[in-house]
Amino acid sequence: MSQQSDSERLLRVEVLNLGSGGLELEQIEGLQVRLKDGSWLGIRPGHAPMIAATGDGELKYRKDNQDQSVSVKAGILTLSDNLVSILTTH
Repeated sequence: MSQQSDSERLLRVEVLNLGSGGLELEQIEGLQVRLKDGSWLGIRPGHAPMIAATGDGELKYRKDNQDQSVSVKAGILTLSDNLVSILTTH
């Protein structure tokens, strides 16, 4: 079994807003995002690939053993190889 570096065991998060820039987060230990149906989705490194519709609300994440959050608009979330991308239209 090969050993992964610390950075490969953490998440990278991109929030892309059409027309208004975006947000990039590195070295994320885990996150929670509100889905369109109002439920919460938790993502940790190594999560299976997925696509989901997100709702307006907070993106809660953990970095350097500290909980933080940022407001995000509704959009489409994709997850593959520890890269979480959320594309919003607002």
